[in-house]
Amino acid sequence: MNYIKELNAFKEWMSFHEIPPNAVLLWHTLMVLNNTARWMETFNAPNSIIGNLSGLSSQRIAESRKVLVENELIHYEPGVKGKAASYQMKSLVSYFENLSQASGGQFQMRNTEPNAEPFGNETRDIHKEKEIAKQRRRGGGKEQNAYTVYEHNFGMIKPIVRESLLAWCDDLGDAMVIEAIQLAVKKGGRTYSYLEAILKEWVQAGITPLEQARNYQLQKKGARSTPLLVKDKSKNREVLDKIRREMQS
Repeated sequence: MNYIKELNAFKEWMSFHEIPPNAVLLWHTLMVLNNTARWMETFNAPNSIIGNLSGLSSQRIAESRKVLVENELIHYEPGVKGKAASYQMKSLVSYFENLSQASGGQFQMRNTEPNAEPFGNETRDIHKEKEIAKQRRRGGGKEQNAYTVYEHNFGMIKPIVRESLLAWCDDLGDAMVIEAIQLAVKKGGRTYSYLEAILKEWVQAGITPLEQARNYQLQKKGARSTPLLVKDKSKNREVLDKIRREMQS
């Protein structure tokens, strides 16, 4: 399957059909998992993984899955003991190609451009991945990308971690996340949980600008040249203690 073409075909399909938002979200989640599985014809996916990626409860997953099956968007086989349920994504590109042939070539998909805007929650990920690919082809660039900096220092990113990392980038910006990655590496931290602990500490301390984060770290080292304006120091100490306990547990 071609990921972008299938996303565009789904957008086209949605212009002729109506399904609940949760079913749309589940379809995109399954596409992410199928992509991770390197487009195997069938792939296994437990509800726990689907729920973590989509935010859907087990009940909502079951309801949405039924909608996708009824609309012939997926094939589903329930799991058995020791083995998760299996899924097969039905190619909508092939569906429209067959439809075009059956109509004597009268039907044509409107969204056939490979760079047409993807549909739904995949928009952010697709644009991010395109940006990363461009940077890799150019051998980098003036502005670093948090995604590539993470992979360079921590290794290949997992799908669930990717969602969380991109969310942090959306909230704080790439520069802040890169600063946290660099700090984690300097301190010997090589896990995503270590990185996220730093980001949570900054957010809970009310730190958002990049320069403020750097000053905050200098203050922790005892530097006095650039004081950080924090009104409730006792609260910040409580936050730091909580983060340390979480990292030690």
